[in-house]
Amino acid sequence: MSLLLNLDDGTLLLSGPDIEKIFKSFHHLASLDPTITGWYVRLKVVRCFRRPLPAAQKILGLILSNEHGMMIEAVIGKKFSAYYDVVLEQGDWVTIMNFGVILNSELIRATDHKFKTVFLESTVLRPALGIPANPVSSLVSFSDIMVDKVDTSVLVGVVGAIHEVGDLENVSRNRHNIDGLRLTFKLKDRDGLLLECVATQCEALDFERNYRQYTGVVVVAVLGWWKVDRFFDGPRNLRLCTHGPVSTVFPDPNILEALEIEEMVARNVENGGMNATTV
Repeated sequence: MSLLLNLDDGTLLLSGPDIEKIFKSFHHLASLDPTITGWYVRLKVVRCFRRPLPAAQKILGLILSNEHGMMIEAVIGKKFSAYYDVVLEQGDWVTIMNFGVILNSELIRATDHKFKTVFLESTVLRPALGIPANPVSSLVSFSDIMVDKVDTSVLVGVVGAIHEVGDLENVSRNRHNIDGLRLTFKLKDRDGLLLECVATQCEALDFERNYRQYTGVVVVAVLGWWKVDRFFDGPRNLRLCTHGPVSTVFPDPNILEALEIEEMVARNVENGGMNATTV
């Protein structure tokens, strides 16, 4: 077995023993524990987001994933967040060493990993070569959400066709208060199941701005890191909500589930079941 990696200045051919040696030098994400130090990991940055603090200061949050799709949240404090905000981009592969591991005690967690990592002054982060990934899909089915098979303390990812998008409104008494922004829409999966969705605050504004760029076309998207809000028992008494800046939307994802939904929507349009401008 060999691995061919394309670099800017040429091509690097790694043999089977070389690959095995590289993989063995990194710790497995599932092994991370606060009681042990000296961790060394190789992960992909799948999400960067900023948590606002008083006085316009910000903490940088990351969602990191290994090649199998296992994810963990990382926190970068205000002292280093500005630096890493510039050098890190979503999609980067990096190696990280000398970082802290703490219990993820948040009531709503971005990943199902019970710990999260914290960048320290001694943390060393370096760019790494991308490797072929074989991730396990982390998307949740609508049916599992509706029958309450999903842990509502962990944010979820779903894919579907966006339609019935409402107007951006402000439910706050102060119309200049961005915290009162709200936008509703529905998401339909490949089986025709519907979920109510609500974007709030800055995420509602971002959704409205980006969605309007797709006027007149069908939009299939992945909602990444959204909260399942179940306010009563029963499949109809739930909705998906944004949960701060970690929640995002990936339009036109290149995944099999999205292609199947696009085909379903196209058939509905041909049969007059869905207007091409309704997504």
